[in-house]
Amino acid sequence: MSWGTQTNTTTTKTAVESAPKTLYDREYYRKLLDAKQTQKVTQTHRMALVAHENACKTGLALSFLDNEIEAGKKVAIIDIDNSASSTVDYVYPDKDNIMVIPILDESDDSVYHEDNSVNHHALVNKTKWFINLLAEEIEEAPDTWGGIIFDGGSTFLKWCEFAMRQSLLDKGVIENEDDSFNQKEWRERNRMNRDVLDRLHALPVGKIYNTFHLKAIQEYMDDGTGKKVLMTTGERPDWEKGTMRRFSQQIFLSRYMKKADLAAGVKGDKSLNEGEWCVRATIEEMKGQKMEFVGSTHTVLSVDNGKVTWFGLPFLTDDGVKDDASDTTE
Repeated sequence: MSWGTQTNTTTTKTAVESAPKTLYDREYYRKLLDAKQTQKVTQTHRMALVAHENACKTGLALSFLDNEIEAGKKVAIIDIDNSASSTVDYVYPDKDNIMVIPILDESDDSVYHEDNSVNHHALVNKTKWFINLLAEEIEEAPDTWGGIIFDGGSTFLKWCEFAMRQSLLDKGVIENEDDSFNQKEWRERNRMNRDVLDRLHALPVGKIYNTFHLKAIQEYMDDGTGKKVLMTTGERPDWEKGTMRRFSQQIFLSRYMKKADLAAGVKGDKSLNEGEWCVRATIEEMKGQKMEFVGSTHTVLSVDNGKVTWFGLPFLTDDGVKDDASDTTE
């Protein structure tokens, strides 16, 4: 499979004057419709899981694939954040059908420059290459695959930005990596990022999950003395504008303790006991299915003095049963 193959449809003047060339005929569309009717893969989930660190993003994604994992189907985790292995080892210590693939691998010299600095162009290209490899593997035996987790969408976007800045340096557009530049130059970063997301979501597998971090929203505001200072006024997903349209489902997760620790991304809830903390999920988007849960918040994980209770969100899977014990009202 080629990446980004384009078809040249340039037509000569003579051809235009005689008769326009028909690219697609009735038979083409008939075959296309027949293929759709016999297609076995249903895109159950194209889901974004958004949270700060240590808020069960990867664990929740794995829980949505639990039936597939227990049935022996393959699950691949494209580990951009280099943090998925510990979660997999904790939740599924005896399963060999979950493949964690670190893209930034210290043993892979191809992703480093000669001075041992990270080659972000190589990282982006390696990610593309691996998704193409997955496409070939899945198409050969689609019934053996359960799902894909792209773990680290925000980090990948940063890789695309670093690769873009290196290109601008090479072209002489900027002299230093942190120099400012014309807004239109960001199109290159966005193109690299969208290419990967689009190819990922086109894989012939029913369940695909992407994890993202949150970033602070900062604005200059009056500090009460008439002086304008930069203040944090909220937070938003750390993704490219428009990324949300690529997902049919969106879930935002937050970690809670009795006392908030905003620097660590932990919110406060005075109803919790000392030594108790939990992770709650707010369902922001569910297109075409389970829409009755949009806007609701549920406890995913509870830890009370070392005792761990996992609730998950089983009612969002096709065969899941809603567990009222996990309901939370904020």
